[in-house]
Amino acid sequence: MVQFVIPRDEANAINNNPGWSLVYGRRKVGKTFLIENFVKHDVYFSVRIDRSIFCKGFVVNELADLNSFKNSITDILENGKIVVIDEFQRLPIKLIEDISKIHPKGKLILTGSSLRVSSAILGQNSPLLGLLRPFKIGLIQPTSIIKTLSPYLNAEEIIEIAPVFRDPWTIPFYSKAGFLEGITQMIPFVVPGLIGEIFREDQRELTQTYSSILSLIGQGYINHHEIANILFSRGMIGSSATSSVIPYMKNMHVMGLLEKVRIFGKKKEVYKIPSFIINLYYYLQSRYNITEREFKFSEVKPAVINILNLAIEDILADIFAESLGGRKEILKTDETELDILITVRNKPALVGEVKWGNITKSNINRFLEKVNNFNCRKVLITKKKIDTQEVEIITPEEVINIF
Repeated sequence: MVQFVIPRDEANAINNNPGWSLVYGRRKVGKTFLIENFVKHDVYFSVRIDRSIFCKGFVVNELADLNSFKNSITDILENGKIVVIDEFQRLPIKLIEDISKIHPKGKLILTGSSLRVSSAILGQNSPLLGLLRPFKIGLIQPTSIIKTLSPYLNAEEIIEIAPVFRDPWTIPFYSKAGFLEGITQMIPFVVPGLIGEIFREDQRELTQTYSSILSLIGQGYINHHEIANILFSRGMIGSSATSSVIPYMKNMHVMGLLEKVRIFGKKKEVYKIPSFIINLYYYLQSRYNITEREFKFSEVKPAVINILNLAIEDILADIFAESLGGRKEILKTDETELDILITVRNKPALVGEVKWGNITKSNINRFLEKVNNFNCRKVLITKKKIDTQEVEIITPEEVINIF
């Protein structure tokens, strides 16, 4: 079985940055793998939870004394070397302030996963404010997955696996048989720890509130006021006003747990969960309580396939948005709902629907009725070509050859 290694475009940007860098994002998006395998560095330090220091490329494998650690970094940077400090936010602020005084000597690369990273770098009193260029590491881009997998899998397989592979921790578990089942059985153990780690070092008491917002969004709630009302009724926030939940959502957007998507025709945005894995966890938890009991894949399979199909629609929207140089937006009203809507300079450039199963003439007619008022490209993404002149048909093979 091929062991896929998907290159990250972020590595080139980090390597080409002449100054100090901050590499941040939530856990399990491949920051450490990126740094260790694709980013040039001379010495690598990793700060453990107990503040002991793991070392690579250094004279010892571990440092227990923070003062020795500070002196070592000072010497290395003053000699013009490249130093990585992984999970730097676990260090005392005084030590971070001392390290900042070495700037701009050498090349320092800091990485962090927790919410505290944003305040440690962007806060008014941060000693590092203005000293580092930030690089946010999120999910793997669909185009990178497509380019890597094209020699090994067919187009349909690539599109179906791409939503899972965007979370890079899933890649080593890949097999053609039983992959989705295996990952589904793992997520009750992986996702709660992933979410908890992000907040536990700085806002432990708020983890449940963050998790509850993710749960509601995973269940399909996108109206901010509705989310605020539910949390207020549960006694988790002090007011039912929308302003009570927006700061939580903004924090999660910074960390890559949420993405903002504009509502077409309105100066308004909603938050969505970009990770298929995290979205699936919260959906299954709300429906099947998967963390409290054992479950068989056959029981949850219809829900898994449903969430996967929605994720495929989102992946395809991202691909078309990138290819057109446009923006993914949503249109969801009582009258009309579209799978894909891409705008360029605020005007519709492409509208589309994904028909991953059988498609009929009536499907085409209903789609054309929905998009009758759109003066732009109209496409249906289907597994097989259909003989029709009424709408543009795009197959998986054509999707992966866009770039």
